[in-house]
Amino acid sequence: MDRYALIKEKLVSISKATDCIKAVVAIGSSVRNYSKADEYSDIDIVIATTEPDKLLYKDEILSQLGDIKISFVEHTLGGGLERRILFDGSLDADFIVFTPEQFICAVTDGVANEVMNRGYLVMYDSMGITPLIEKHITPSVRVISLTEAEFCNIVNDFWFHTVWASKKILRGEIWVAKMCIDSYLKNHLLSVMEYNCYISDKKDVWHCGRFLEKWAREKDIKALANCFAHYNRDDMIKALLNTAELFSENSKEIADKCSYKYPDTAENYATSLLQEYFIKS
Repeated sequence: MDRYALIKEKLVSISKATDCIKAVVAIGSSVRNYSKADEYSDIDIVIATTEPDKLLYKDEILSQLGDIKISFVEHTLGGGLERRILFDGSLDADFIVFTPEQFICAVTDGVANEVMNRGYLVMYDSMGITPLIEKHITPSVRVISLTEAEFCNIVNDFWFHTVWASKKILRGEIWVAKMCIDSYLKNHLLSVMEYNCYISDKKDVWHCGRFLEKWAREKDIKALANCFAHYNRDDMIKALLNTAELFSENSKEIADKCSYKYPDTAENYATSLLQEYFIKS
């Protein structure tokens, strides 16, 4: 059963009766074959309109789809804005709002491919964008690349910030240290985990950790259990050391597989400081 069927029906009817809406395209789990929508899924809709403010900041149109309980606006791809709404019944709808010109650029410049390449459904089109979508959007999985220079920069950045986070712990800036360990450093860890899986098995590694439990190596998933910290100094030290160990393992495997020179000096110096700060003491 499609929980969002009524919302989609209403949106198409409204679009046909509203001059300002020029195209409506469904994307995301509701239209893709892999990891299809389930009872927890939202609905993702791209709307091209000549009056974006009506959809982003006013309820005149979107309130016709349901009883709006929570709503906010955030930045999204291609310099556009996205309005996220939780309707009554826990119906979570994300509306990427473009002007027609922005939508055309997003499609032709390749920006939209990131969110449309796993599947899309044109629900309404009065601007004639369907042929452009068919020409420029190619069904595919995520393709990632990492040059040796980019790889070395990530590695150096990671080890620099392990030392930085260590100093924050020692100073007693627990909030700042935790945000570095469990956010900034974790994003770098995710990058090397993704690339390691991608170059090893051409795994579909998605983005931002989506479906990590499906594509990541079992041993890495197991190791991650000890890489996140409570708001506690000693626990954060353990999380930092475990994160560093997992990052080192994955990044060195990448260097070996890609014949990249690994920044040993950076790791050796950072780990010597970690030992001085936390282990030897």
